[in-house]
Amino acid sequence: MSLVSIFCFGLFLLLVISLFKKGTDVFSPARLFTIIWSLAIGLTDLKLSRYQIVWTSYSWMMLIISLFSMLTGMFVIYVVNLDKPIRKIHSIRLAFKKYSFNSALLLRYILLLFLAYVVSYVVSALVIRYIPYFTLYPGVARNDWGIFGFGLFVQSFPTIIYLGILYYIITKGYLSQKILLTVVLIITFVTYAFLLQRYYIVFAILLIAVSIYYLTNLLRFKNLLIIIIILFISVFSMTFVRLTGTIANYLYYLSDMKYSIKYAVFTEPYMYIVMNLENFANAVDKISKFTYGTFSFDFVFALTGLKHTLFNYMHLLEFPYLLTNNFNTYTMFFIYYWDYGIVGLGVIPFIIGALISNSYYKMRRYPSINSISVYSIFAFVLIFSFFTPIISFLHFAFNFLLIYFITKRIITT
Repeated sequence: MSLVSIFCFGLFLLLVISLFKKGTDVFSPARLFTIIWSLAIGLTDLKLSRYQIVWTSYSWMMLIISLFSMLTGMFVIYVVNLDKPIRKIHSIRLAFKKYSFNSALLLRYILLLFLAYVVSYVVSALVIRYIPYFTLYPGVARNDWGIFGFGLFVQSFPTIIYLGILYYIITKGYLSQKILLTVVLIITFVTYAFLLQRYYIVFAILLIAVSIYYLTNLLRFKNLLIIIIILFISVFSMTFVRLTGTIANYLYYLSDMKYSIKYAVFTEPYMYIVMNLENFANAVDKISKFTYGTFSFDFVFALTGLKHTLFNYMHLLEFPYLLTNNFNTYTMFFIYYWDYGIVGLGVIPFIIGALISNSYYKMRRYPSINSISVYSIFAFVLIFSFFTPIISFLHFAFNFLLIYFITKRIITT
């Protein structure tokens, strides 16, 4: 084991132990971000796959700049709020019980979104003429499923699930409405699962978990364990279906692992974490031409329909300098390097870190359904910052705006 791995695993262990201190906020941004990245870097430097490379000094420097910039943005907001009073977690939960909400309005929003989801789902299926789960090669079919514009409502899945659970939490009684809502949530979950898009299922589960943590006393160790188990079942059962009938069943061999096949079960989680960092390190070391906002503002170009035209005009590869085509993600920071080089890594993560930290302190000072929901979304961004630049995606912006405006509207006091 390398010194880098030893240091990172030691830091990871210390930070995890600190979570057990009384009064600690489990989802505070700087600690959460550092826990995720210390684990990711520690695992990556184990080099358990032959696809992994020896990083250059430049690659290390680019990653360190990204992480330092993000943490500096969080630290600046921490200093700004150092002398300002913030509520304890227990106080936030007590305050929540005193609020009142327009549950009827929330239910109407959920049903409207569900109707839009169903219509969009059916039309998309009719146009594309298949649903990934029912195809011969589901792992391949899922990649090209969806139609521009109208199909966006299919990706409102996490919003529907989240708002549905929120309705259960804030509403007492109304059994008939809750039965109807249960049917809506089951249909939404099952039909979306057929698309084999596990990322947004994880998004919905984590969004619910973080919100429940701040809103109620339900998220004790036993409940947290149940959520983690559900999360793993959702992720890996969907992977099994996606890989069925394809050569990707042999992920252990495709990943060219250095350890015995007896431990093949660890291949997928390991590779899905470390290859993001490996692709980042490889690509930043080779890219010499920058795209100046093409990827940072991906959601704008996607919304206007110019994305593919722009890609073709600029002759851009969607996945440059991959180490293997089986893994095609680069961490959330790569697009900022590709767009603006070192300046992008120094400035944009700083801004993102400051925005997330500001959202956190706003939630701690003025807790509400709205501020807690917004920070819960940002907590997900932090947890999966090693994976993809989700904040640049159109469907993420769409879900963010839906949750923001709906949770704002249902507050009555």
